[in-house]
Amino acid sequence: MTEMYLEIMELFFIVGGLAALILGIMLWFVPERVGKLSEGGNTWYSSRKKTKSLDVMRETDSFYFANNQVIGIGMFVVSLVALYMVIVRIPSAEEAMTLLGGNTTALGLSLLLDVMRWVLIVFIVAGLPMWLMLAFAPERLKVINGKLNTWISTRLLMMPLETMNTGFDGFVLQHHRIFSAIFVLGSIFILYKFLR
Repeated sequence: MTEMYLEIMELFFIVGGLAALILGIMLWFVPERVGKLSEGGNTWYSSRKKTKSLDVMRETDSFYFANNQVIGIGMFVVSLVALYMVIVRIPSAEEAMTLLGGNTTALGLSLLLDVMRWVLIVFIVAGLPMWLMLAFAPERLKVINGKLNTWISTRLLMMPLETMNTGFDGFVLQHHRIFSAIFVLGSIFILYKFLR
């Protein structure tokens, strides 16, 4: 299996080296054609329209508070069952090491499994008081919930990613002979390494 991945990586570098060689030669002789190709490829697809519906706060609290005892007690019981299953069914790091054979791969998988086990335990235990509060003290949970229900929009954080920047393309085309030499020499080196 490892050999297959190495062959795929080798093919990736060979194809990339050939593409860089062609691009380098084109940059040297016909930079205006590379510029036109770059303009054609620089089509910007904004994710704003696709993710706009995710940036709206949806109210679900009324359903939980209207059925507070059924949902609170039901989720408390489900959480206890889940906690039992996680503690009993998911093996600890030592148990996983012996089950997986004890080599270095087993060590990594057993540690990952143990971390997942403890994350689940912490989150389930942290949720138990919330379900009890929902069942028996919903008014207290409403006060806490009111403080936690703050919507943080990602729109302003993602705005710099929504603008197209073609400054680097212009820089490459302005210094096309330097980049041509870099691409050609780099691709010759890569092709020499992988095709010899």
